[in-house]
Amino acid sequence: MLADGAHSVGGKLYVLGGQWDRLFVASFPTQHPALALVLVLRVEYTEALTRVHLKIELTLDGQSCDVGAEARFETGHAPGTVQGAPTFVPIAVPFGNVPFAAPGRYEWVITADGSELGRVPLEVTHGMLAVAQPVGGLYEALAPEATRAAG
Repeated sequence: MLADGAHSVGGKLYVLGGQWDRLFVASFPTQHPALALVLVLRVEYTEALTRVHLKIELTLDGQSCDVGAEARFETGHAPGTVQGAPTFVPIAVPFGNVPFAAPGRYEWVITADGSELGRVPLEVTHGMLAVAQPVGGLYEALAPEATRAAG
């Protein structure tokens, strides 16, 4: 998932503003100041204790955007793990000043040892997002430039 920010500490994920897939921008080209890609990798019991090359790459229409990250990791079996049980590895990868040259459907492609594990989509489009404001216990969508008099 994509989030405004995230950290992985002690086997737990701390996510701020998570699970969005659409970014509205005023113009192109643009840069998004900060986001995090949040992953939970399932490592089968027989795959533990093996070094894995993890690669994350941002693409547009299948072409690399020259934004990404790479890491090598290895996980073991936690004490008390039942034989055959998988291990789940939480990962938070922060990115800053991510460039977007044009509108479109971008994808974060995640691979391990050259095999694709999955994709996280991100639609980047021109426009402004409406802001929800509480009104009489209900929410009403207002344009960002709209103001409401205090009453």
